[in-house]
Amino acid sequence: MNSIRYIFLLVLAFVLQTTWIDFFEISSLKPDLILLVLTYIALREGPLVAICMGFGIGFMQDIYHPADLGLNALSKSLIGFAVGYGRSRIVADNIQVQIGLLFGAVLCHDLIYYLGTSAIGLLDVPYFWLRYGLGRAVYTALLGTLFSAGLTLRRYLFPI
Repeated sequence: MNSIRYIFLLVLAFVLQTTWIDFFEISSLKPDLILLVLTYIALREGPLVAICMGFGIGFMQDIYHPADLGLNALSKSLIGFAVGYGRSRIVADNIQVQIGLLFGAVLCHDLIYYLGTSAIGLLDVPYFWLRYGLGRAVYTALLGTLFSAGLTLRRYLFPI
């Protein structure tokens, strides 16, 4: 049952990422909703589920934009594994740790993506990583703070 919920969340994040996210653009920076949800899944379920979900949603992104086919699937799978594997070695319930982990996940994802893409040269990777990757990481971490606070509030107001 949890897998169906996670697939629904990832597909919802994918739809929002490809349609509505342009309205939240600040200085050509957009948050990565898919990585936000994937990090949440990895923290809750571990590396195996996160790898499978990361590959699936990354492949969906690659089909949607096939310029570098397979790169999103690879980067999302690696980030899902890293966050899921590291969850047992950290205090994953702490909101500051979750936000720091999300910030690092977006930075690592963008570095992997920029290193693998054919759209930019290798000499331009540090510029793109600092210009866009750092801004996306901060923006996604701020959005993740709101997301985590909302989930915490929901748990307290509506216990299951």
